[in-house]
Amino acid sequence: MESLAAKEAELTKEVPQLLETMNKTSEEVNLFERKASEAQERYRKLLEQWSRVYEELRSHYGSSIDRVKPYFEAAATFRSASERVQVVMKEFCAAASQYSQAKADLRNIETRLAYGAHKVRLDRDQQDGLSRATVRVLKCRQDRDRREQDYAESLREYEEAKQACESWRSQLGDALIKRYEPVFRQLQQHQSTLRTERQRIQGFTERAASAKGIYNKSLAELDRINVAVHEARAVAKEATAPQPPPPPAVPPVPPAAPEEAPEAPEVTVAAKEPEMPQERTTDAAKEVFTEDLPLGQTENRHGD
Repeated sequence: MESLAAKEAELTKEVPQLLETMNKTSEEVNLFERKASEAQERYRKLLEQWSRVYEELRSHYGSSIDRVKPYFEAAATFRSASERVQVVMKEFCAAASQYSQAKADLRNIETRLAYGAHKVRLDRDQQDGLSRATVRVLKCRQDRDRREQDYAESLREYEEAKQACESWRSQLGDALIKRYEPVFRQLQQHQSTLRTERQRIQGFTERAASAKGIYNKSLAELDRINVAVHEARAVAKEATAPQPPPPPAVPPVPPAAPEEAPEAPEVTVAAKEPEMPQERTTDAAKEVFTEDLPLGQTENRHGD
């Protein structure tokens, strides 16, 4: 039992921290969802207000306001692209500077270790330092390349927005643009407020989603711990349960004796006497046998 208690203590040592995390993230989810809902309600009211202002200006200035609207939209896009390209350019410059510094650090390490000049054997610390410097160079180069692509993309958007703004300006003329500039400045202030609320909604939604992710992860970890504790208890219970007595031994069955084949009946064969060949002498044979005998003997045989 002591071993089971120690195992349970080891398995459940993170439970208090997990419960605290779940309570905290649950409060954060409720807070951010409530703020996101409030921001959505403000955004809806601001959008209605912007629509009313626009309709009032349109009714006052007529269809001319629709005529100059594309220019001011292009001008707003151009300003946004200009701000973005400046931010991205600073990020690219910083990444390029870090890459240059990482390369310089790697060269210093290589020079200090005489790396590449002749064959040397580095110890573990030197190998680790060289590996870290090499990995840092690779990561900095990847980050610089990515920032460079972002800068090229933002620069392209900046040039397109600039061309669109200049095109509309040339079509409408400076006089008409200046006439409606105060009107659209007012509308742009409303649009800026709407944009800020959209960003707030997005921020609250993302933070609520992040808190939900942490909560679900903690819940899954608690479930894993619960399963592990039940498994440990089941193993301990099985180990301490009384074992049933073994079944009685069954004596081995002797193998059956092989069946004997039945004896064949004894057969007595009586011995036969050999048959003597019967004498069969023909007259011709007699002549053969007697032709060489003397005359007297022949007659005696015939006499016989």
